Amino acid sequence: MRRYGFLTKGGLFTALNKLRSAFLAANDGHDVEEIINGLLTSDEKIKIGRRIQVAQLLLSGMPGSEIIDELKVGKGTVNLVEKNLTEYPRCFELILKRQELVDREYKEKAYVKVGGPKLIFKKKEYTGFRRKNVKR
Repeated sequence: MRRYGFLTKGGLFTALNKLRSAFLAANDGHDVEEIINGLLTSDEKIKIGRRIQVAQLLLSGMPGSEIIDELKVGKGTVNLVEKNLTEYPRCFELILKRQELVDREYKEKAYVKVGGPKLIFKKKEYTGFRRKNVKR
């Protein structure tokens, strides 16, 4: 926050409220994608995604040194995520809970088994359903 020391407290709250409003404006994955693409650079998108990956691995019990080797992230990133996990555990709970719901709905709707009643091993056919089609 040192970078934005020139902002007044009101200016800081206004900026954060605008960000919150932007994320809440999404109704589905398509809207989320539009908002993310419109607001974040590709570098920022990747950084956020990698932090979520680090959090998942930390929550699964993987040591930080293995995460650094596997994901090729810096020690600072792992330490930041570790600190945020203790400070804001609900953040990552919400993200992981939503991810499970999206994955479950995607698995249910992305493929359908087709074939006649006499066909024992039915073929799986892609329905065109994508993760961003999941409603909020």
